[in-house]
Amino acid sequence: MVSVPIFPYIFKEGKMGKIIWGLPPYLAHIFIIILLTALSYSNSFSNSFHFDDRYVIFEDRAIRDIGNIPAILKDVFSRPLLRATFALNYYFGEVDVFGYHLTNLLLHITVSICVYFLSWLLFKRFAGAERDSVSFSLMSALIFALHPIQTGSVTYIASRSAVLATLFYLLSILLFIIGFEKEGLRKIYLYFGAFFSFFLGIAVKEIILTVPFIITLLTFYLITVQGKSFNRDDVIVCSLWLLTLPVYALIKYASIQYVIPVDTRFGAGEILPPYQYLLTELNVVVFYYLKWLFMPIDSPHTDPDIPPETSFMDISTISASLIILGLIYFSIRSVNPVRKYSEISSPPLRTRLLFNGVKSKPIVSFAILWYFITLIPTSSIFPIADVAVERHVYLPSIGFALLSSYFLLKVKTLLPSNMRFIPYLVPILLIGITIKTNFVWKTEITLWEYAAIKAPSKARVLGNRAFAYFEAGNMEKAESLYNDFLKRFPYDAIGYNNMGLIYERKGDLTSAIKYYKEAIRLRPRYYLFYMHLGNAYNQAGLMNEAIMELQAAVNLEPSNPEPLVKLASFLAKTGEVNKVIDIANIVLVLEPKNAMAFSLLGISYERKGLKEEAVKYYEMALELNPEWEPLIEKIKGLTEK
Repeated sequence: MVSVPIFPYIFKEGKMGKIIWGLPPYLAHIFIIILLTALSYSNSFSNSFHFDDRYVIFEDRAIRDIGNIPAILKDVFSRPLLRATFALNYYFGEVDVFGYHLTNLLLHITVSICVYFLSWLLFKRFAGAERDSVSFSLMSALIFALHPIQTGSVTYIASRSAVLATLFYLLSILLFIIGFEKEGLRKIYLYFGAFFSFFLGIAVKEIILTVPFIITLLTFYLITVQGKSFNRDDVIVCSLWLLTLPVYALIKYASIQYVIPVDTRFGAGEILPPYQYLLTELNVVVFYYLKWLFMPIDSPHTDPDIPPETSFMDISTISASLIILGLIYFSIRSVNPVRKYSEISSPPLRTRLLFNGVKSKPIVSFAILWYFITLIPTSSIFPIADVAVERHVYLPSIGFALLSSYFLLKVKTLLPSNMRFIPYLVPILLIGITIKTNFVWKTEITLWEYAAIKAPSKARVLGNRAFAYFEAGNMEKAESLYNDFLKRFPYDAIGYNNMGLIYERKGDLTSAIKYYKEAIRLRPRYYLFYMHLGNAYNQAGLMNEAIMELQAAVNLEPSNPEPLVKLASFLAKTGEVNKVIDIANIVLVLEPKNAMAFSLLGISYERKGLKEEAVKYYEMALELNPEWEPLIEKIKGLTEK
């Protein structure tokens, strides 16, 4: 009988490799990371698409053709690498949700393995000959990989952006750390690899932009650990990294041709002014994100209702500011030889010795600063629509994982020998909570019902809950919820639009038209409302009105194939074949593999009596959509005559 608990046993250097097929420790630990992470997300593969998934997957028509990837990659500021991964998913499985979940999980596992090696490198350089380096690395990786807060980035498919960007972020950091101690060409190659990974990350998500700050911070740490001073090369490297930020900002600013209005679908609120947003984020960073990390039982936090802060003198804002400043001060003191520092009376010498040598807690210091630095893109003076969401914490949670691992292993040393297995139970606990959280993400209904319990007064939550029932086909429940929603939020255009969809589905076109018109009155520059109104007019037999509304939609979105195709289909019913041909050709310029456009060309040429031309376009449409049975009959009828 084994008298030692097996779980802490596997953390010991050299032991785990003996247990699993004689593997070396790091390979055995990678196996454990893969196994436990896959177990944590094993119940998520059939979870439905959610919220923004419909926009990044269903409404991004470019990803439907893998041949569009070169064009996607050319659009540098539209997250091209992220969209390319969705294009690959669509190519292999179209809208089969399994492939998207599997890709997210594999990326998350890869990130977790990178966290393992980052932890190992940091411990090796900051702690030197201290024990438990292997335990620290594995514990850090598992806390990161298994924490339920990651479901907001892993289970929620659209949040792949956070996972993929973090992967490039870590690759850049790892290559820099390895290259720091190399010489000659190897150093240059590794530094180039770090910069290239950073460049790839820019093509995924803007959170990558804090890499120069982390690399500059690491340079300070790595130099002070070795008791060295900054030389010219160190200054040049840090300067070049920091220079990338204004260069990126200038290029992006020059590329912006117009400002995209805030999308307030499903009751999303307006973006806060910078000052108000900063005050709110001070509270979010301390009282929400840290709470979610330290107390993960109450997950997920899909769309919390966080009141905006208006004054710095608010007690919560002052408290949050003091906590942040205190943690930053503590982190600085943690990399400073406190005794020697306090003995120096000369201010210049005190400044000189601030980063001169590491005494006790450099990992703690680095972990704290990592958390705050990596939150800058989402929690500073740069306002975004989502004040607080779990995916914003994906990258910062690496700092939490490092910190937690460090203190758990410290706690272990204080426990009696027969109780030192307790810290190793934390990953097991996290697995259970993550599995439970994934059940919440099962469907749109389960997700938004849960969110409504936690945020019963938030417009977007209540709007999404009602829309979830609409998508599920429960019109009675959806109508009831939207009626309550519009009583509470009478100026929400999306609510009126979706009520129109409900009545249109029920066959009450008069009511549907009324609600669509109200949506347009409240938000007159959103093309989709005009499309819905036009479609209702079409069903009501009011073709002139339908065409007028579709023309309005096209005027608002002239480069969007969707309203153009719909307009052409309406014009085809009126016999205006020349206009249909012109519009269909425009659509094919915008989207060369649009099956509906080819079909409309076929209809038009058939009506012109040009059967060979009609068959040609019908066959091109059928090639793109082989299961389009009416086209098969069309082609058969034309060729047999």
